Amino acid sequence: MTQWQMLYECAARADDVLCLIVEDVYPQDSRARITAKGSATEWFHWQSGTARLLPRLVARRTHGPAKPTSPGP
Repeated sequence: MTQWQMLYECAARADDVLCLIVEDVYPQDSRARITAKGSATEWFHWQSGTARLLPRLVARRTHGPAKPTSPGP
């Protein structure tokens, strides 16, 4: 759900959102860092819907993929 919301709000490429790692997500700033083609660093920003859902997705993780790796409860 969070990833769909993020795609809608920031118009990022699906591959970029699905490949996010926790270290590159800055929820306090409502943005995430991605490495674009040519090794350029780019940022995408999201709005309140993603900001509300993202803490549940990332939870207490400090590294690794931002997407869930196993089914939730």
